[in-house]
Amino acid sequence: MGRFSDQWVIDKTLFEFIAGGSCACCGFSALFAPGGLKSMIQACSDIETDAAKAELDASAKSPWPPEMRDDVWAGRVKLRLKMKREMKRYTDFFNAVDLNDCFIFCMDTLNQRELVRMFQMPKAEVSEILKQYDIHGPFEAVLSAVTEQVGNFKATGYETDSVGIEETNFEKILAYDRRGGFILPIESAVRQNVLDQVLRVFLLRMKSLGGPKL
Repeated sequence: MGRFSDQWVIDKTLFEFIAGGSCACCGFSALFAPGGLKSMIQACSDIETDAAKAELDASAKSPWPPEMRDDVWAGRVKLRLKMKREMKRYTDFFNAVDLNDCFIFCMDTLNQRELVRMFQMPKAEVSEILKQYDIHGPFEAVLSAVTEQVGNFKATGYETDSVGIEETNFEKILAYDRRGGFILPIESAVRQNVLDQVLRVFLLRMKSLGGPKL
């Protein structure tokens, strides 16, 4: 497989883990989930039963050392639990504010320059966001490698594997620019007269973060 493939992510993460090792707090994943890997997978309650079984079966063939694998899953569970607590914010917002009103505000109040700045995120900012969620150790290494993979997604040749139409549509318009980082193509959308489509995809994705599933 070529650069930025899933195997590249695994190799890069393994290298980071071997070079840096596991931090002290990450070594206590057994305390976080005494039932081990199976209980950590089950803790992601919105993973369907068949998918959870597939995850458990796949773990037997995991290329990562068991300690690292369990630390990654512990980090994943912790992140999902924290993000689930935030779902109510999205639900409350879109219960109070109509999606079409958000759309009109963006179209009528913000100019193109403001929209471009609003819909861009430097790659380094992803690491800063992870710190806010207290993510570090092996799972941080995984997410760092995946962030780089997403930034070079076209090179992988992969198809989008999103869950739900809102996530799929969002991933299709998400782009990466070396100067601006992760962006939504507002400038090209203006030229092609499809700005309203880009905005609606974004707003529908934000609304979908309110659930019912993460």
